[in-house]
Amino acid sequence: MRTLSNHEVQDLLTVSECISIVENLFKNLHSSQMPPKIYLDIPNGDFRAMPALVGNTAGIKWCGVHVDHTGTKRKSGSFSKILINDVESGELLAIMDGEVITAIRTAAVTGVATKYLSCLDSKVAAFVGCGRQTRHQIEAVLAVRDIETILLYDLDVDRAMQLATEFPNAYVSPDLESCIRKADIITTLTHSRTGFIFYDWLKKTAHINAVGADAKGKRELDISVLQHMGIIVYDEWEQCSHSGEMQYLSESNRKPVLFSLEQIVGQSLSYNNDDRQMGTLFDATGLAIEDIVTARYIYEKIR
Repeated sequence: MRTLSNHEVQDLLTVSECISIVENLFKNLHSSQMPPKIYLDIPNGDFRAMPALVGNTAGIKWCGVHVDHTGTKRKSGSFSKILINDVESGELLAIMDGEVITAIRTAAVTGVATKYLSCLDSKVAAFVGCGRQTRHQIEAVLAVRDIETILLYDLDVDRAMQLATEFPNAYVSPDLESCIRKADIITTLTHSRTGFIFYDWLKKTAHINAVGADAKGKRELDISVLQHMGIIVYDEWEQCSHSGEMQYLSESNRKPVLFSLEQIVGQSLSYNNDDRQMGTLFDATGLAIEDIVTARYIYEKIR
């Protein structure tokens, strides 16, 4: 049985590799099982159990989210572990720190969605929220689109400025609205519980990756986005309808055009180009199957 730290995982897995892993996963979801997440609420956050089976690998991610007394920052420390077993033998193969895997596979799913949903000629990518995961998210979008300008926005301006130094042609936007209005691709990575992206700020064919809302009560998009966005794609319906932006569909007076990421990647559908011209949205809540397939890839790589 192997144990791997976050530092070891970082050296073994790139965002580009993981985009291929995740894309292949969504092309072959018939070989996977994934019960719903189990949440344990605590006064300053929650714990989550995320079991899944992918092919010959069964596993679970056990993670916790803790916030400080102001409710704005995660405390430092390790809050995620991934365990994988071989299905045929039942053997426990590995226990891995989960923070880096989570960040990279989350970015990889953004990369896959951006590849299939955003305009091919997209040149400006905006990222709202400049925490630990955003660096990988930028790498994912750059891997699938020829981006010329990166726009960053965060309430913590110093954090945004620090991230901007790591990428050429990256700039910190002075305000949120101007950041959104200029962008062809928008990725949101915050802990917000209030919608702050409005549809009338968006370019007509803009694509949004909504990553931050992954639990009940969290949201980053104003209801106007759900009411007017042309095509909405979700990673998994059960989770998104309870934990993602989709939990607010009942507030909309319009039934949107909905697809799963599996349908988009498998290209088992057709949609009206007029709908696409009204913009596209990917609602990502984060799936255990992504953690398990990525952990097994890492295990086989070190073998």
